[in-house]
Formats: sequence, C-alpha cells, structure tokens
Amino acid sequence: MADGNQTIVLTSDTQSSINASPIMDVWEKVITATFDADDTTDVSITIPTNGRLTHVTLKVPNTTNAITTQLKINDNGDNTIFDTGEVAENASYNYSLSEDLSGNIDVVIGVSGAVGATGSIIVATLRGR
Repeated sequence: MADGNQTIVLTSDTQSSINASPIMDVWEKVITATFDADDTTDVSITIPTNGRLTHVTLKVPNTTNAITTQLKINDNGDNTIFDTGEVAENASYNYSLSEDLSGNIDVVIGVSGAVGATGSIIVATLRGR
C-alpha cells in the first residue's frame, strides 16, 4: 500500500433531547481515521457544530511501530481550541472541557510515523450540548 491512503470520516452524528426538553439537547460525533501501514500524513475533516463541546474521547490502538497519535480541534477561525499533544498507543484518553462552538470545526488526527504492518484505526468521539 502506498502512503497517502489514509482516510477520515464522520462515522456517526447524533443529536437527541433528554426528557424531550430542548434545554437538554445533547450531541455526539464519532470520527474514524484509518491509516495504512506506511501512511504518515495528518487527516482532517470539517464538521458543522453548534453548542458546547464537553467531552472528547480518543481511542488509539496498538501498532507495529509504536507510534504516537495527536488530535487537534480548530474553530472556524482556524484557532486551535483543543490539542491532546502526542499520546501513546494502545490506550483510550478522556478529556473534559467546556468550549462554545458555532459554525464549522476542523478535526485533525495525525500519527508520528508509519504505523507498520498492522495499520491503524483511530476513533475520536466528541460530545456536547
């Protein structure tokens, strides 16, 4: 496989109300990034979002080459509003925050090097209200 086959998709985008109250609307966006064995380029996706981002979960699988992963979220002014920094593989990371969002956000997922023979599927979940 050639470098450059990495992909990122919005796997799930749900919004619901707790107890049918518009005051308690909640949303969840699941983003899946797939890297082949030799992919090294960051992937990004633009997602329309309105509300408060309250929780980010990043699931990083084990890889052949023991790489690190980084997730960044940029607002519609291209300002970085969240950055995990480089995190180790084979773990789930949970972050609580309170960021008001309006318009589009860019979610960027990158790896520090080629992931190796196993490839890698990295999942980020954004939750808010």
